[in-house]
Amino acid sequence: MNENVLGQHYTDVPGQRVVAAALRAAYAWSVRDVHRNAAMLEIARMTGVVMEAHGPGRGPVTPVELVDRLRIPLGRLLAEVRGRPAELAEVVLLDKDGRLTENAYDLVCEHVIPLKDVAGARSWLPTWTTMHSDQIRQQVFTVMISSTKQDEYVDSRRFLIEHPAGGEQELVELRDRAGGVRLAKGGYRDIPEEQIYRAPDGRGWWWPCLDCKWPMAVTSVGKVRCRYRPHSAVYDLVPGNRPSLRRRDGARRPSPPGGQAAEGAKCVDAGVWRFVVVPGASELRIAAAAERAEAKVSLWPSLDRFDLMVEAGDEKFSVDVKEYLSLSSLIERLRTRPPSARILLPKPCEWQLETLEDALPGLAIVTETKFLGQIRSAVRKAR
Repeated sequence: MNENVLGQHYTDVPGQRVVAAALRAAYAWSVRDVHRNAAMLEIARMTGVVMEAHGPGRGPVTPVELVDRLRIPLGRLLAEVRGRPAELAEVVLLDKDGRLTENAYDLVCEHVIPLKDVAGARSWLPTWTTMHSDQIRQQVFTVMISSTKQDEYVDSRRFLIEHPAGGEQELVELRDRAGGVRLAKGGYRDIPEEQIYRAPDGRGWWWPCLDCKWPMAVTSVGKVRCRYRPHSAVYDLVPGNRPSLRRRDGARRPSPPGGQAAEGAKCVDAGVWRFVVVPGASELRIAAAAERAEAKVSLWPSLDRFDLMVEAGDEKFSVDVKEYLSLSSLIERLRTRPPSARILLPKPCEWQLETLEDALPGLAIVTETKFLGQIRSAVRKAR
């Protein structure tokens, strides 16, 4: 890991270190049957981080005690440390079966910071448990902008967002057909087992989320859903050698996605999915809606100075889409890194508007709903 990049995000705030260590320990516990000694050693390391943050005689002092704390709200683990994120007080990281909860994947991951003193390479730990979101994005985008050509950058980023999973041969053919696509080496990997259903005949199947196209999680009780909860469709698995999905809410539209064969299938790393694909899917959705309103859209202009430049009639609108479930993380980011354009809150995050305006009164902020209304109005005005 590049020490300069790590240093930008490393922190001595005890509460942030405890959250990062707790998530790493929870992940290690959830995969202990696969990684065995390495997983238990990681939990021991994270116990040391938590002990250091709490100080002598406070907090869990053994790996077993730490794991027990991960099955109850984090507020108990964070109660006696400085800088604890209030929004995580009721969050639980491990369920009764020792699996990571949905909160771990879509909320707590936004609080991850690198732990400099334990940053040794452990390839089995996913990036979203060990790296700040900015570090993950930087790794992805550095390769894309290496040619300094705007069209290649847009094509590469769009390809990754639109094709976060698929058959390996299919992905190669799509990339060759697109041309000029630059992706990080090893960017796709086998689909994790917990996102695959094993049929009675032994064949594996996976299902893409209709919103982000990444493989949905398959639970032991037959529930199938995207790990990003704002992508809210939930399905029941209909088992068999040709399994299918049935919507839990009984709705017929949109129809559930069809199953894809897991053999030979690949997907992007979970960190890339969470911090590049998920917000990127919203960016492309908003861009498509603006184009349907007869506006002209430029994606990630000037190699990502901001996200969207929209020309509607005689007016131009530039926006930076911010899709964070952690409001405190978003506020901190905007305070330390002022945006180059008006902030746009996509639909899953529109509820954050009032709090953001109160916390950052000098910042220009708009919701997706209002922004698209402004685009349609500007187009009508120009007719």
